[in-house]
Amino acid sequence: METVTLPAAFPAAYRRVYLAKFEGVSNGGALKEALIAVSKTSADSEERRRMDFAFVDARLVLSRRQLLTAVVQAVVAADRLSTRSEAPVGMKTPSIHSEILWTLNPNNNVADALRQFGVSASTETLILVHVGALPPAGPDPAALVQHMDALVDGTLVAGVDAPTMASLALAPDSRRWKDVGKTYKLQDTSAFQQHETQAVEALVCSTVATKYVGA
Repeated sequence: METVTLPAAFPAAYRRVYLAKFEGVSNGGALKEALIAVSKTSADSEERRRMDFAFVDARLVLSRRQLLTAVVQAVVAADRLSTRSEAPVGMKTPSIHSEILWTLNPNNNVADALRQFGVSASTETLILVHVGALPPAGPDPAALVQHMDALVDGTLVAGVDAPTMASLALAPDSRRWKDVGKTYKLQDTSAFQQHETQAVEALVCSTVATKYVGA
């Protein structure tokens, strides 16, 4: 598990970000069903606390920067909503973790964001993200990673920037590369057509970073 601490300027409730990546996931369908079930429970239920993560299918995640950009944008939106309820660029979804999925998606459709970036029966590589307060107000890191490992039937790997997640690992004719181009509408760009991975990753990150402009 990777731990990221956001600067003190960010709200205390969202200063600590935990990232854990799992390979060879076999219970994506069960996790999706569990998330649907807990969405029908009360906001303070034990079931919700148990599933209090962003479950991100890594298929369309090119880099750690892309993922952290989405996290930061979601945190900023949550802060705006808490301090200015009338803010037009506040959160678009019920929680910080669903907001991360919405921010990763290039369009404003929440259902499409869950379909494109959320866990499903076809998920093979899964990233769990938890955003909370710094300890001791927030979760104990050791207990949290144990909980993540218990939730996911898969192999916890070191670091979210392992080769399977890096843009440089994507062949130009791979299904995943084509899906990234289609999702982010990059097929007609020269960077995508010439397989300029760093340029494509920069375009994707720019899309995520400007998600709330005009949203």
